[in-house]
Parts: sequence; C-alpha cells; structure tokens
Amino acid sequence: MNEAKAKPRINFLRLILFALVAIVLSGGVFAVFYLMFRQRDASLTYEKLDIDANMDYHVSGGYLTYASATDLIQVNTSDTKKSIVTNLPTAIDGFGVSSTITAVYAGSNLQLRNFKTLTLNGTIRGVACGGSHCAALRTNEVNGLDSIVVFNASAEAVGNPIDFSESKVVNFGFETGYGRELLWVICVNTQASLPVTTVRLYDYNNGGAMSYYPSFYEQSIERVYFTEDSVFLIGTEDIVRYNLDSSRERYRVGIYGKEVMDVAFSSGTVRFLLKPRGSSNEHILYTLALAEADAPNTTMLTVYVGENIVNAFLQSNGIRIVTRTRMISYTYSGKNSPSADIELEYPADAALKLNDSSFLLVSGDDCYFTKRES
Repeated sequence: MNEAKAKPRINFLRLILFALVAIVLSGGVFAVFYLMFRQRDASLTYEKLDIDANMDYHVSGGYLTYASATDLIQVNTSDTKKSIVTNLPTAIDGFGVSSTITAVYAGSNLQLRNFKTLTLNGTIRGVACGGSHCAALRTNEVNGLDSIVVFNASAEAVGNPIDFSESKVVNFGFETGYGRELLWVICVNTQASLPVTTVRLYDYNNGGAMSYYPSFYEQSIERVYFTEDSVFLIGTEDIVRYNLDSSRERYRVGIYGKEVMDVAFSSGTVRFLLKPRGSSNEHILYTLALAEADAPNTTMLTVYVGENIVNAFLQSNGIRIVTRTRMISYTYSGKNSPSADIELEYPADAALKLNDSSFLLVSGDDCYFTKRES
C-alpha cells in the first residue's frame, strides 16, 4: 500500500510578513519618487531696489534702467549683481538702452557711452538703441519738422537723416531678433483731413534700405511685433500680419474694443494678451492665438478674474495676473491652478514685466525686483 505524500504546509505568518515588507518598501519607493518629482508650490522672492516709484524707468536689452540725479543705473534683469552704474555729469532728459549700446540726451546733446557728446540741430525727443546702431529723433525748432539721425556704435552718423516732411513720429525703435538690425517707425500724417498712420522699416544690415507698409486711415497703429518671418502691426481695431520679405498683407483679425497688453511667440503660434479698452472691465482678460500662416486659425478665450487686475503678462507658457494682493496663474487654455496662485507680501500698486520669470512690483513709493520660483 502506497503511503500518501504529505501536502506542504503554508506558513501564513511568513506570507503576511513578506506582504508587509513589500508594502513598506513600495511605499518608500513611492515616497522617494514623490519627493523627487512632485510639483512644488510656487513662491516669490523680493529684492528691494533703490528706485522711487515716481522715477522714469524702462525695460530694454535685458536691463531695467532708470536715472537718478547723478547716475544712470541699469539693473540686469537676470542677475541684479551684474548691474551697471554710469555717472552723469549733468541732468538728462532721457535715455535709450540695448544689450550693447547706451545713450543719454539733453536738449540737443546726445552722448553714447564712452564717446564724446554730439550736438544735433533741433531738440531731441527720444533715442532708441539696437545691436550696433542708435537712432535719435529730433524736431526742428524753426519749422517743427521731425527727422531721425542714425549713428553706429562708434557714434558716427550713418547715411543722411530720415526726414518726415508731412508726418509726426509717434513711436520708433529697433528690432534685433534673429540677427536683424531693423529700425521701425510709426508716423502719422497730420496734413490730411483725417490722421493717416504709416509704418516704415529701415534695414541697417542692408545699408538702411526702407520698406513701406500700407497706410491706415481707419485706425492708429500702436505697436509692432516681429517673428522670424512676419511683422504684426497692432492697431486700435485690427492686428495685421505681413510677410517681412515682401511687405504683403497675409490677414487681419479684428480686436475692436480691446487693447493688447503683451505678446509671445512659440511653435508657430503668436499669442496676444488683451484687456477691454478703457477701464470699465478691470477683471476681464482675453487671449488671442494666431497662426504664422496664410490663415490666422483664430482662437479667442475670455478669462474672468474675481478681483481687479493691476497688470497681466505672458510668462513661462502661461498667463500671470497681478492683483492688489495676489499673483494668479492661468494656462493658455484658460485653466486656473489654485496651487500656483501666490499671496503678495506687499500690496501691488503697479507691476512691470521684466523677463519670463520676473517682474517689478511697485508698492507705495517702493519697488521690488520680484522673481517667481516654482
């Protein structure tokens, strides 16, 4: 008679111990990964700057620039420890700054840093600096006509002055992205029965060659925005896209009743942040996405904010909204993440975008270099 083999006994206690150990180990691994990859709460750092809120300050060329009674101070917006201070022998009327050129002016006198003072005919109304050129807008004291004189980085005049015999210059500047050196000028013809706005481009990589764009009779052009292939003219009623190489209009999109606050470009899409023109709706914003193509493929979203907006701008692939007490974040799709909202340490009276992660916070008479950490 064959003896039956004994069945192996299951040690339930050992199995339970193994299971508990496995749970503890897996929990530890999960905790490690959570600590490594969890999304940390956003925060703001503050650095008080020696700027009075009533000073004239300007952001350009990677610097926040302002003038005291004795110095021109350029605060590096990426590293405040790399700021530049230039002594001013006399009081100035204004300044222009790029990443490579700094110019100051007073009356008819213009000075580029490290070069002697130049005296121009007429009164200087403003200067703009590019990568290798500086443009000074002057007005003739006798006939009131505007002209722009362009200098190279060695303070030598380039070509003849640009005259505006029938127009007044309302804005101008340099576009230096993608290796360019384009002087853009927005001017208004005041001789016509109705004001006519025209935009001109001068290519100083090509001897100052000029391009005209069509005149606008029904609206004013307030600003320009460049991509690699396009220039967007932002008006009081439309945003109009032109090809840079042909000055040909590709499309226009209406924005009547709205005002552009900020612009950003990525992956073939230009995004505009807008607000209602005027001050009646201080808690509403709009985002407008346009394709850099023959058709705009328009996408418009409305963002409702539950409190009055001090300022708003586009940063880090999203919308940053500064209210009196908070910085609120929205995605481009209009979604708000409360965990990304930050209470301000100082009440905001004004806010100015400095770069993709920083802004100038004005609180009372004090100004703070404020950086978002995430």
